[in-house]
Amino acid sequence: MHWSSAVDRWLARWGVTGPAARDRLLAVLLAVLSVAVLVPLLRLPVVGIDAPAVELAVAAVVVAQCLVLAVRRSHPLACLWVVAALQVVVVVLVPSDVAMRGPAVLVAAYTVGTLLVGRRAVVVTAVAVGIEAAGGLMVGLARGAVVDGLLGALGALVIVTASTLVGLNVGTHRRYVGLLREQAVATELAQEVRVAAAIDAERSRMARELHDVAAHHLSGMVVQASAVRRLLDRDLDAARAGVEAMRLQGRRTLDDLRMLVGVLRDPDGVADGAPVPGLGRLQELADVARGVGAEVTVTVHGPVRDLAPLVDATCYRVVQEALSNCRQHAPGAPVEVVVEHGDSVVVTVQNAAAAAPSTARPGGVGLVGMRERVQLVGGTLEAGPVDGGWRVRAVLPGREERA
Repeated sequence: MHWSSAVDRWLARWGVTGPAARDRLLAVLLAVLSVAVLVPLLRLPVVGIDAPAVELAVAAVVVAQCLVLAVRRSHPLACLWVVAALQVVVVVLVPSDVAMRGPAVLVAAYTVGTLLVGRRAVVVTAVAVGIEAAGGLMVGLARGAVVDGLLGALGALVIVTASTLVGLNVGTHRRYVGLLREQAVATELAQEVRVAAAIDAERSRMARELHDVAAHHLSGMVVQASAVRRLLDRDLDAARAGVEAMRLQGRRTLDDLRMLVGVLRDPDGVADGAPVPGLGRLQELADVARGVGAEVTVTVHGPVRDLAPLVDATCYRVVQEALSNCRQHAPGAPVEVVVEHGDSVVVTVQNAAAAAPSTARPGGVGLVGMRERVQLVGGTLEAGPVDGGWRVRAVLPGREERA
């Protein structure tokens, strides 16, 4: 609600943040307001209290009821029961024919309704009503005013029960709205994961096409080069035409490769001319995974050294592909990334068992691509199930890049 947001902003501006601080402020304000209203009422002739000491005692009890509200959300049961017990003290102090009740009982019962659900809320409310009703009846019997005692018990039943029911309604609405928000967030994250999986699948398909395009164009250029070679001593014009055809074929090859590489470029990608991503961007890669709901921890052991660019990029791509596989095949499972620097650099990505079965199809070329990339720089790659989850471990040369 707009007014609620305005109040929140106003309180935050004055440094009153958090439920505990706001409950303490509410308790103090109600205590001051109760005293301001109660003292003039106690001095009315109709109330029948002539002793200033009794007036002071009633005011003190009502203030105590209000101050107990400071723990209304942290200890809702104790708060309601203490407030109900203090209400019995008020009944003892005032005349039998005077019904006097502070706001603390209503607030405490309302709070129980908002925080508790079902049978527990009913039991807590029943105990509070029982405390107040029993006390009122005993005071009425002791004074010979049974009717006044019964009316007081009925009033306690109606007021406490009504306040609790209002709180139950408000609490149910809040929980329903919270559930809708959680479902919306979960749906959005699931959609992001599905989109990321679809993009990864398309990028894998394009990677296979990259090989086909390059092989097709380059094989044609090889055939043309052989023909030009035979024409050099016999027909220079035909040879020149063949060289021109090769030039055009090479340009088309470059254009096609640029197009495909542009599609395959890292979605978080780097600008043209920027350094190839490496382990220096590992935290950034983990943050991207966390942004789609994954629980990723990154640990680095040993002195960090400057790796050869190709080795550094390979480490980054192994982690990137492993995290992508975790999103597809073990959504929601915690993932641990460990990098160990030594004579070799060891990169381990391990996820726990998924909370729910994955709907992703098995297979794919992710592991094949990782293994080929690692072997290209003289490393080894291991991948397989571990403790119900999955682990990818790459060992790569740790030699520093020489200037």
